Order: sequence, then structure tokens, then C-alpha cells
Amino acid sequence: MRYGLFLLDEGPKSAVLPDRKQHRQRTTPTTPTTTWRKYARRSLGTPFPASTPVTARAVDDQGDRYRELVQKAQVRLSGVAKDKTQHTRVSACQAYAHPIQRELEETRLFLSKLSVDKPAPLIKSDVDENVADTLAKVEQMRHDFENQREQKKKADEAEKAEAVKKVEDAKQAEETKKAEAKKKAAEEAKQAEEAEKAKQAEEAKQAIEQSKPIETPTTSEQAVLLAKRYRDMYSELMNDLAPKIRADPQKRAHCFKQRGLVTRGVGQLKDSWEFIGRTADNIKSILSASASADVQDWMLNLVAKSLVKQAEREVSVAPHAAYPLAATAVLVMQAYPKLSDMLMIRLVKKCPFVVPQYMAKQPGQNTDDFIKAAGYRRNDDGDIESEGIYAERMTGMLALFAAIVQMPDIGGQPNPFPVHHGWTWLARIINMPPRAISPLLVQTFLSVAGPTMLGVYGRQMDKLISVLATTWIASVAGSSPLAVAGKSNLTTFINEYRSSGSIRECKGRVIKTR
Repeated sequence: MRYGLFLLDEGPKSAVLPDRKQHRQRTTPTTPTTTWRKYARRSLGTPFPASTPVTARAVDDQGDRYRELVQKAQVRLSGVAKDKTQHTRVSACQAYAHPIQRELEETRLFLSKLSVDKPAPLIKSDVDENVADTLAKVEQMRHDFENQREQKKKADEAEKAEAVKKVEDAKQAEETKKAEAKKKAAEEAKQAEEAEKAKQAEEAKQAIEQSKPIETPTTSEQAVLLAKRYRDMYSELMNDLAPKIRADPQKRAHCFKQRGLVTRGVGQLKDSWEFIGRTADNIKSILSASASADVQDWMLNLVAKSLVKQAEREVSVAPHAAYPLAATAVLVMQAYPKLSDMLMIRLVKKCPFVVPQYMAKQPGQNTDDFIKAAGYRRNDDGDIESEGIYAERMTGMLALFAAIVQMPDIGGQPNPFPVHHGWTWLARIINMPPRAISPLLVQTFLSVAGPTMLGVYGRQMDKLISVLATTWIASVAGSSPLAVAGKSNLTTFINEYRSSGSIRECKGRVIKTR
């Protein structure tokens, strides 16, 4: 309660509390500033005084008195409640335990009157024996079944292992068979390769043995003399100039260093006048830096060697690569004309067909010297290279020769090795008895230099091609693959010229501006 304490043991027993709302209205203090804590003792339902306030001191005194009365009332009530609760708990336990005790006594009395007899021993009968026999048979059957199942399991495992073993054996036998077949195929391929090498070597040997000196006509004799001149120049270069360079450490070191620059520049040539001009300028700068005439001649020899070697390696499989090499050579020859002789020295040494000259084994000349003079090589096994590989290398170097002679004037300066050298070459080879390689050489030359020569010589060139078609191709003897393929390809090439009136231009003949 908010406004006071009410003691339930005092006042009239029949007093009824007034309505709560009405009670609040009647008992709420009217003076808002007065502090109300405790109120004086009053009877239930008696309203507070309407106008007389109760002082704080009076309230405290009255409150102390009420607290004492409340404490005494609580002590009195708690004692009564405790005794009554204990009595009630005891009464309830007794009422619950009484029937249980009575039932327990009755059970004891019943058990005391009850007598238990010892059971009689079991008597074994025929039924029991039959059951025992049956159980024994069942146990035996179970045992037999377990044994059979175990045996079947072992048999299945053995069968499975045998099947796996058979599969593995079959697989191993198949692998062994394949390995033997592969080994046999490799041996057969090796034998076939060796047989092919032996055949090619025999063909090369026969071609060498059957080579005959050129007896007619005079143009061929002039070619032989020209070839001899270049070979003599090569001997002089190796026997006189090379020892001088090797004897001087400074010259040797200079040439060795510059050779690497030349080789790198030639090896990186591209189909572009800008790149070709830059490469030629670099080579000319290297030549101009030579300290003496001997060093310059030796460097010209190294430049020619690099150009020919690049043609032998690259132009043999890509004929259009001959044009950048030829343009570079012409640009350098314009400043150093001696490079033309150095190029011919290197070409004649490796490819006598640029003269042209068919090499013949001379009396007293051993085979190795003749092979070297004819431009043949030996492979890693020491055997002479096949005719096919030999022909590829020869056509690569001949393509460089043809590209040089057909090269027009560059930068307003004439070509130091002009087109009449090409006419001379073509006239000489037509007037020489052809060999198996001759059709391939002629087709290579016409493919690279033919359009320029046709534009320069006109009807004379047309007559020369007519001679090739009518009489020269038919005079090519031999049934070797090189001869048959060469004649067929040259015939097709000439027929295209006759039908179109122009020689098919080789790819790369027109060099790009950039």
C-alpha cells in the first residue's frame, strides 16, 4: 500500500473496503507540498483528516509503534503456522504408511505358510536322445557347410589369381611381341637406310667414274681455262696471303673480329632495300677500316665466303633468298670491284657449275681429290653425300650467281658483274654434253635470271629456249631420279613460257622498298 499499513486483527470484522477510486479520492492529500511517509493508526474504512496535516515527527512515532506490533504479530503467527504444518505432514505420512505396513504383514504370513519342494531329477528319455542326435547332425552339417564354403572361397581365389596371371602373361607377351616388332622394324629401316645410302654412294661413285673431260667445243675450253684461273687465284690466296695474316697477331685479331660482324650481318639479311643498304654500308665500313691492302684483300675474301656459305645453306631450300644476297654483293662491289673475283674464287671452289664446268677425274688423280674438286662432301659416316643433297647445294650457289648477273644498276651505278656473264653461262652449258644434273641447273638459272635476260636479249633468248626444248632436253641421258625429274620440270617450265610468252618470275625478285 502507498498510504499506510492495515492490521487485519483489529477493527470491525465486517468492515468492507470502499471503492478503490473513491478511497483514493478520499485519502489523497490535498496539500502538494506536505511530505507524507506514515499515517496515524486508524480503523479500516476511516478516512484521513481532510484538512489537518500530520507532522513528520508524529508520523515517525506512530510508525515505530506499528512496527513493534507487526513484529509481535508475525512471531505469533509464524509459531502457529509451523506447528500446524508439522502436524499435517506427520498425519499424511502415517495415513500413507499404514496400508503398506498392513500389506507387508499379510505377505509375511503368506510366505510362512508356503512350502517349496526340491524338483525331481530329469529323466533322460528317447526323445531327448533323438533331439541330441538331431542337434549333433545339424552341427555336423553346419561344420561341413562351413568347410565347403571355405574350400569354394579358396578355389575361387585361386581361379581369380590364375585368370589375372593369364591376363598379365598375355599382356607381357603382347608387349614383348610389339617390342620385337618395333626392333625388327627399326633394324629393317636401318638396313633400308644403309642400302639407300649405299645406292646413293654407288650412284655418286658411278657418276664420278663416268665423268669425262670436256673435249668440245671451244666455249667449254674457255670455261675450263677460266676455272683454272680462279683456282690458281685461290691457291695464291691460301698459300701467300693467309700466312701473312696468321703471322701478324694484330692483323689476325682484327680479321677474326671483323669476320664475326660480317657473318652476322649476312646471316640476318631481309628482303628490304633499307636493310640491304644498311648491311652493305656496314660491310664497306669494315673494309675501309683495314689497316693495309693485305688485310683488305683478306676481308674481301671473308665477305665472299660468307655470301657463298649463306647461299649454300639457305638458297638451296629458298631460291628467293638469293636476291638480298646478290643486292648486297653488288652494292659492295660498286665500292670494291675486287669482290667480284673473290666471289668467283669461292663459287668455283665449291660449285664448278658456275663456270660452267663438268669435273672429270684426271689420270693419276685420287678419288678424294676429285670429290673435293667437284664440290662433293662426305657425311658424318664418311660416305659421299647423295646426288639429291649435292644437287640442292649446287643449285643454291648457282642461284646466287644468277641473281648477281641479273641485278640492275643500283643508285645510278652499274652492276660490276652485268648480265652478259649470264648469257655466256647459258650459251656454254647448252653447247656442252648434258649430265643428269644439267636440266636442274638450267631451270634454276632461268627461274632466277630468265625474266631479265629475256628483256635484254629478246629474240636471241627465245631461240636459245627453243634449242633447249627441241634438242637439248632430249640429249640428257640417264634414268636416274635426278635426270628424270630435271627433264620433266624443265619441260613444264618451257611449255609455260611458250603458252604465256613470258618467263615466270621467281618470288622475291622485286625487292621491297622497306
